[in-house]
Amino acid sequence: MRWSRGVRQSHDWSSFFSKARLTVAGCSLALLAAPTVGAQTVSGNIFHDRNANGIRDAGEEALDAVQVRLLGQRDAGGPYDQSATTGTSGGFSFNPGNGCYVFDVVDPAGWRRTLGRTDEFVPGTSGYTAPVGVRRWGGTQVLQQNLTAGRVRFTALGDSIAVNFNTCFDTGTFFYELAVRDRLRCVAPSAQIDLDQSAISGQHSDDLLVDDADGNNVFRTLERQPNLVTISMIGNDLLNNDPADNASQAEKNAAAAELIDSRQNLQEVLSVLTSQIPAADIEINTLYDNLANNCNTRVFRRQWTPILQRVLRDLAWGQTRRATNAEVYPEFSHEDQNRGCTGFRNQICTFIGDGIHPRKSGYDVIREKLWESLDGVNLGSKDALGATSQTMDQGFLQRALRLYPTRFETRGGAVVTDGAAALSASDGEAGASIELGLGAEDLRLSGFPDWYDEVTPVKVVAGVRYRTTGTVSDDFYRIEASVNDAFRPPAGHNYTATDWIYFTPLVGGGGPNAPVEDPDYPNTKLLALPNVASYREVSATLMKNPTLAVGAAQYTWPPLSRAELGTAAIRVAAAAVANTPGDNYRVVMDYAYLDVYGTTKPRPAEVLGVTVTKGVAGALVLDFVELPASELYNVYFGTLSALQSGSYDHGSDIRCDVPTSVSTPGRRSATIAASAVPAANSYLLITGRVDSVESPAGFTSAPQEIDRSLNRCP
Repeated sequence: MRWSRGVRQSHDWSSFFSKARLTVAGCSLALLAAPTVGAQTVSGNIFHDRNANGIRDAGEEALDAVQVRLLGQRDAGGPYDQSATTGTSGGFSFNPGNGCYVFDVVDPAGWRRTLGRTDEFVPGTSGYTAPVGVRRWGGTQVLQQNLTAGRVRFTALGDSIAVNFNTCFDTGTFFYELAVRDRLRCVAPSAQIDLDQSAISGQHSDDLLVDDADGNNVFRTLERQPNLVTISMIGNDLLNNDPADNASQAEKNAAAAELIDSRQNLQEVLSVLTSQIPAADIEINTLYDNLANNCNTRVFRRQWTPILQRVLRDLAWGQTRRATNAEVYPEFSHEDQNRGCTGFRNQICTFIGDGIHPRKSGYDVIREKLWESLDGVNLGSKDALGATSQTMDQGFLQRALRLYPTRFETRGGAVVTDGAAALSASDGEAGASIELGLGAEDLRLSGFPDWYDEVTPVKVVAGVRYRTTGTVSDDFYRIEASVNDAFRPPAGHNYTATDWIYFTPLVGGGGPNAPVEDPDYPNTKLLALPNVASYREVSATLMKNPTLAVGAAQYTWPPLSRAELGTAAIRVAAAAVANTPGDNYRVVMDYAYLDVYGTTKPRPAEVLGVTVTKGVAGALVLDFVELPASELYNVYFGTLSALQSGSYDHGSDIRCDVPTSVSTPGRRSATIAASAVPAANSYLLITGRVDSVESPAGFTSAPQEIDRSLNRCP
């Protein structure tokens, strides 16, 4: 529903109507206590975040018809539960009074919250105050519904940061998760909020994929089916992989390999939890720079930690149900490649032999970041800074296209049955059945369309829907995406901070802990859920390397180009462990896809009124109606026999940017010299280009646009 003009959503008439309810346009609104003048507010704007940076930049328009809701408990006045729909300004405002609340935005169909971070905030910047730093709102998807239903089971997975092990202070264990649990209890006092204290000190990211009895893994979590999962991991992976500045390239390669493995482990954890626990919100509270005090002296850490943090955020964003990232890192150590490291560095224990974990005040920072990334809001005395109002602008990025591959190819001896079934999502769940053996077998899916020139990619999500048949025992599989079909660097490659991302993990590490340079569990077979009987969909943000300009303080992450969409590939690859025959499994791929999020320009109209006459010395004179604002014109020739058989082939005879001149008012002409005129039995098409977007080549009588994949002019 929309608020009627003249009706203020903040008004509440319970002083006149005890426990009354008002129904407007089919929506039931709880009428709560009337706010006082200057009441505390939760407000903001919903907008089209065209560059996905989390900030409303000039020219980014408001989004209307977006549903928002604020749920919680007021310090005075009892429960508060109001919903609204943004109008043309994209704005919303609630006046609940001081208390504890959870905010929620319903993602419009085809849109996804950007959840961007702003690294430029450093100490001294207005609003940058411990323990909050800068508020970085996240965004859950089902937390409010679970609170309203009266039960939230909250599971804390991971390492000693989740446990909050510390030698600098003693607050018991699970300090910040318990604080978040209590805040949720404040929001919904009648709900049952339980915390599973599963994390274990000293655990590596691999441990979450090992099926054991300690409870700190995805297998036990699936059994519990919690409603909220927080994950702290990767810290221990880095602990012994922080090479000194004079380290050899081999040592740096080993450290980079550990980061690659950590990223793969986290993706596997996320893909399992998001696909197998549909009623759960997943939140990452890693990675903070636990050696921020060494940022000036440890080049590897200064260079790589900001990159890994960005990778974690992108992994969280690209899940089938996006997870949230608590964005702890920028508070502890501001990204700066010019050695000017800043942040809440005094929050790290640097005495009595620790130097790794936060002090209590550091755990307060983590608590606040975790709470914000759940869209938790406190007003008044319950807020860490005593704030009585919060502004929660929310950016969204639109999905412009879903692309499917058009080609499949087996390599290394893999066998596929009905490979074309993996190219379509509209074939009644028919799947390509893939048999992998003991070597370098894989199936590659490629040929993603790259001719949609009206779309500018900002983020791209790679995904697959698959299952298995038979039983996977010791010869496993993995599913990965790549921007350029490379997947791994060439032999002997030396990793650098701007040359290490060759693939995006989607499923599985395949076998014993990788990397081989530093195996944490060398005798354990690792692959969460290798046997998947029913179709399961997983996804992740397709990544490529960052860049760093000379003298720049921060990395930039160029979006994928349209050309890179055309070179992207997804593969199902063998990941043998025992390297023995006998496994009888097959991976069945229903389909693979790329979801392209970005901006879309309007397409020009078709070039009309084409006439062809014979000119001097056998030349062809083409005359046509001028396309307004056209930058240039292209001419395509194709074979008439192909057209008569119901297909087109004009992409093989292209004349791009042909010279034209005004023939008569409103019309233009182009001349094709006799030597360039194609043989007889040809058809002809003319297109224009407006704002870098090519017009349609024409339409069939259906009407359906002529195969635009053949339009290949730049």
